[in-house]
Amino acid sequence: MLPRIILASLRTRKTSATLIVVAIALSLVMIVGIERLRHQVRANFASTVSGIDLIVSARGGPMNILLYSVFRLSDPTAGIRWQTVQHLADHPDVKWWIPIALGDSHRGFPVVATNYSYLAHYRYGRDRALSLASGEWFAGADQVVLGSAVAQRLGYRLGDDIVLAHGASGPAIIEHDNHPFTVVGVLAATGTPVDQSVHISLAGMAAIHSGGLFRSGLPPLPGQQADTPDSVNAVMLGLQRRTAVLSLQRELSRYKAEPLSAIIPGVQLQRLWRMTAVGENALRATSLAVLLVALLVLVSTILAALEGRRHELAVLRAAGAGRLAVYGVIVGESLFLTLIGSLLGLTLLFVAQWTLAPLALAEWSLRLPDSFLSLRELPTLAAILLAGSLAGMIPAEKAFRNSLADGLTPRN
Repeated sequence: MLPRIILASLRTRKTSATLIVVAIALSLVMIVGIERLRHQVRANFASTVSGIDLIVSARGGPMNILLYSVFRLSDPTAGIRWQTVQHLADHPDVKWWIPIALGDSHRGFPVVATNYSYLAHYRYGRDRALSLASGEWFAGADQVVLGSAVAQRLGYRLGDDIVLAHGASGPAIIEHDNHPFTVVGVLAATGTPVDQSVHISLAGMAAIHSGGLFRSGLPPLPGQQADTPDSVNAVMLGLQRRTAVLSLQRELSRYKAEPLSAIIPGVQLQRLWRMTAVGENALRATSLAVLLVALLVLVSTILAALEGRRHELAVLRAAGAGRLAVYGVIVGESLFLTLIGSLLGLTLLFVAQWTLAPLALAEWSLRLPDSFLSLRELPTLAAILLAGSLAGMIPAEKAFRNSLADGLTPRN
């Protein structure tokens, strides 16, 4: 009987009930959407690079090394000599190595000079390898492989020619128009800075800087090949044994041939996230504020509707309805409206995610979730439903306290 009374009551107040449902739906979109965005940004941030034990670079701040070697957000201060790179490659504790040379750009996107080891050993997310969406990895000094966002935003296809420019950020200093590159491959989307990068070979980097002249402007050293740069900005290392990380880090910090810094990327990622925790806390505070506003809207709307329902509730009391029945009607309506609004909000959020996912991945390298509701969101949804039920307690108590005579007497 109680559900029938609730549904009949809501049918007589379709407009106000619809407004409450819409308000709760939009509030839930804000609450769960902000929480999903916060969680996804953190997940994307933490999964930018994985499986790399050390990043070796010229002596500098650990955070700056992480920013320019992984996120391409800072300018490298110096390079390490090629002889040092070869020493690292031959070290008995090193299983594989990825050289990274920076300093050039293409229409605002950073250029990364590396080798095949980048495709074979670079990992992101939960040990996910890079893959090619189309074409193949570069095999010559005049070939380039684009990140997915670069290819999509600039509209490049396989076989197109592009010209790189000197300068990692800001306006181009010098365009290397005497050495164009041909697009031979496009990487699959990863949701990491890889999508925003242009990849060429070390030989290609050497070619556009006059036969191995890179950064220093000096001629190639004795025994140095002309198809390799005289220095690179960072070397990513994978070790034979994870237990050798700290010992190799200490060894490289005392390297006598040149000053080096070796950082553990996982540790620096956690430190960087703690530095940006203010933004995370701001998102959480916004979620709580939105939830509070939604509950206030729910309570105020039900209270405003009570004046028009005094006669209805008085009839229920005259028919023998006690406190529990009155509470059941009011709180039941509040819970029902909260449930319908929550389902509507989750549906709207899922549709928005599905629609915006390609744009977010291409423009911001942000991979949006594809789930309707995750397990970690169940407590939030339960809290919203509980709060919606409790929001009906105040109007229910007010309705019960209205006297029977007051409800049956017409008011002028």
